[in-house]
Amino acid sequence: MKRHRQTILFTAIIGIFIYSFCLIIMVQFNKQSQINHLAALREDYGVLKRDSGKQYFSSWSQDHQLYIATDSAKPKTHLQKQAHDLVNQDLLNNDNPYQIRNYHNSQYIFYLLDSTSAVHPKIIVKKYHSIWAESNLIFLFTVIYTFLWLILLISQYLTYRQQRLYIRAVIQKLKQIQANKYTDSLVVLDHTPYTELIQTVNTLDQHNNDLLENNVLLKRRFQGLMRHLPVGVMLLDHQGNVILHNQAMAVILGKNIADDPHPFIEDIQTYSLSRMVEHTLSKNRNHHREIQLLGDSKRMVDANVIRIAHTKDDVEQQVIVILYDLTDVHQIEQQQQDFVGNVSHELKTPVTAILGFAETLLNGAKDDPKQAVKFIRIIQQEAKRLLSLIQDSLALTQLEHPRDLLPEQINLEDLITKILIQQQALIDQKQLQIQTQFQGNPQVRISLTELTQILQNLIDNAVKYNVPQGQVHVILNHQEIENDLEIKVEDTGIGISDDDQSRVFERFYQADKARSKENGGTGLGLSIVQKSVESLNGTIKLTSTLGQGTTVFVHLPL
Repeated sequence: MKRHRQTILFTAIIGIFIYSFCLIIMVQFNKQSQINHLAALREDYGVLKRDSGKQYFSSWSQDHQLYIATDSAKPKTHLQKQAHDLVNQDLLNNDNPYQIRNYHNSQYIFYLLDSTSAVHPKIIVKKYHSIWAESNLIFLFTVIYTFLWLILLISQYLTYRQQRLYIRAVIQKLKQIQANKYTDSLVVLDHTPYTELIQTVNTLDQHNNDLLENNVLLKRRFQGLMRHLPVGVMLLDHQGNVILHNQAMAVILGKNIADDPHPFIEDIQTYSLSRMVEHTLSKNRNHHREIQLLGDSKRMVDANVIRIAHTKDDVEQQVIVILYDLTDVHQIEQQQQDFVGNVSHELKTPVTAILGFAETLLNGAKDDPKQAVKFIRIIQQEAKRLLSLIQDSLALTQLEHPRDLLPEQINLEDLITKILIQQQALIDQKQLQIQTQFQGNPQVRISLTELTQILQNLIDNAVKYNVPQGQVHVILNHQEIENDLEIKVEDTGIGISDDDQSRVFERFYQADKARSKENGGTGLGLSIVQKSVESLNGTIKLTSTLGQGTTVFVHLPL
């Protein structure tokens, strides 16, 4: 702005100098025109003198308003005296034929008219008309010149103002681009000095907006990826402050991790993991190990602490902490170990019984028909129990391995009838009353294997653990609108205590071990039911009252 003001001031000064120079030119032009006029009169005088003599000389001088002064030793008038002085001082000669002198506040031109007479030369004396006397002309010139120069100054000021507006708009636009703000494009007229600049800035702004949109899209994708990652991720700066994390990390650590940058030790309270992070920050070495977290979570995790450097010379490195939750894996491994131990223990009892009674028979009991039949029946009973245990173990093992479940068209009434026929001997023995109720369409599409396991084990438990002359009520409700199947198996058996109800779905858990062995139970029936229900994305609920009976609810989406 200061520079533009100096430019306008400099332009005004130049205008004043040009105005002064024009006035000087006009003064010189006015002077030269009068001199040229006198020179022309001198030539006219020569012609007049040669052709006409003195008879027309007086009228010629009057016509041209001239005063002819003849040099004399005794001048009579002041003008003659000045003419005499100019001649005597050799200020008027053929080389310098004119002089301008003041007389009574007026200027006069003394012009050498005739120098042929060396004694009395003639001199034209004419009043000099100064240009300053032409006030109207000077005023008109001044007005016109000032008007034109004001137009130039105003045009320059308007141009400067327009340029300043353009520059301000461009600067503001660049600041908005620097601040990564979305803005509208600048509007500019064609063929201006700033057209190309503003078009370039608009192109830069559009490119910046595209980059911002891409960054927002990438940020959303990254946040979505981080949010759905099953592993915990935490990013630290070179000072060990948490600058990024996902929800899985908060769940694994059992902490509400703040979004603002803060020291990692506020979230990581397990000493071994904290030492891994500190060692990576100080020694620039990566670490990987399995550790158990302390605090509320107490999870087993596979921990990776990795240094991230964008370049070889990058001093301000970053550290990423990745935690993979191994708790479920360790639980499965522990369950497998427990399962093998329980199976071995459960297999040992019937196998020991079979071997013991077989040896007894071989040692002579076979010779006693009565004892032999008794021992053989015991061996048969233990063999059946052993077979049930093996079958249930195989069924549970198969359910542990995910597989594609192919739905089949099943008639619920036929399936229930088939299962009840298998239980008919025990039902008749206990004189149980079986009631079945079907609601909705009995035709459903579902995995036959899983549904059979569910119904078979629930009805088997309801029959085995029922009291003599008890009741079993089986209700199947196919809700076609919501497309799901509800199963309810209710019995009037021995029931389950409140303490045992929370553990009945554990493998090999038996609420009444003596009654279970008596009925040939393996402790795997409800575990198989739970796994089958989970494989079908269903839910199971058990309610029971000790001495009154048990009710199991199963909900299966179709």
